[in-house]
Amino acid sequence: MTTWTGGSPAFSRPHGDAYEELVSRVYITAVRLGRPTRDALRNEGLRDEEIDDLTAELMARELFLPGIDPDSWQVAPPREAMTRIADRIERRAAMSRATASEVEQLWRAAVGDGRVMEAPGMDLLKGVQDIVDRVRGLHRVAEERLWWAMDASAASCQLLQQAADDPDLLSVRPGADVRVMLDTALLEDEAALRFMERHEAAGHPVRVGNGIPFSLLLCDNRAALLDLSRHDPRGDGSLEARRTGPLLAIGTLLDEIWQLCTPYRATAEAAARAPGSRAPLDQRDLRILNLLTTGASDQLIARQTGVSVRTVERRVRYLMDHLAAATRFQAGVQAVRRGWV
Repeated sequence: MTTWTGGSPAFSRPHGDAYEELVSRVYITAVRLGRPTRDALRNEGLRDEEIDDLTAELMARELFLPGIDPDSWQVAPPREAMTRIADRIERRAAMSRATASEVEQLWRAAVGDGRVMEAPGMDLLKGVQDIVDRVRGLHRVAEERLWWAMDASAASCQLLQQAADDPDLLSVRPGADVRVMLDTALLEDEAALRFMERHEAAGHPVRVGNGIPFSLLLCDNRAALLDLSRHDPRGDGSLEARRTGPLLAIGTLLDEIWQLCTPYRATAEAAARAPGSRAPLDQRDLRILNLLTTGASDQLIARQTGVSVRTVERRVRYLMDHLAAATRFQAGVQAVRRGWV
């Protein structure tokens, strides 16, 4: 305990719950007094050292407000002040629960205990490279289903770049149900566009969505992977699950993401396969229209097509006029109806 000494007997400051009880007793006393002063608190049996410590604590907690002089205080309206304190306590409790496992791991590392806390069928992944290796492995073993939603995570970007150099790297055996969903943030990555076009050419549907929260991959009914490396570039917290509950939950989430995403099609190839519905547009306009239907901005379209933003604006206006569309969204709808995308 901390001890103060002065002209009066020493004040031994309690700790933990005992101190909380003392603060509560003094606060209730102050509420009863209405306008607490040093003299009034002395009359309640408190010594100056106790008064100095406890009033400072109550000021820090916003239960007390300064008075007209250093030896007087005002009590803050209790309903508002105590509600604020309850909110802070609840936030601290939630933070404690959320960080308990991480702090446990830090403690184990500090004391030299190398054990990792893991539940059966749940593997914590060890960095971005581990995520990349697991994703590649799940592509190799998938037999019936491989659903993959990608945000612009460190692991996703690394995988897309590797796939650009080796087109067979993320291939899946024939007959598997393959769904690929990419966040619109990846449309700025040329490797991502090549990846989508290869999947479309292979007959695997690709969709694009805005705001995919994190990368998810489901392989058959055997494993699911959560890639959180966009939120922590080191990849900490990412995991692979092989338990029934998480697999069903992740499968449901991926299906919901799929329904919310916009289909992506390689328009030029689609037009070539169906001459009767060929779009009366050149290759550049077809790509602009294709990106337009995914929700891409004019700036992003300009970067991907190698033209100026002003040119994109002109071509988008031309496409909207050509399709009798009042908005960009309507232009996309009309293009889909005509079979151009």
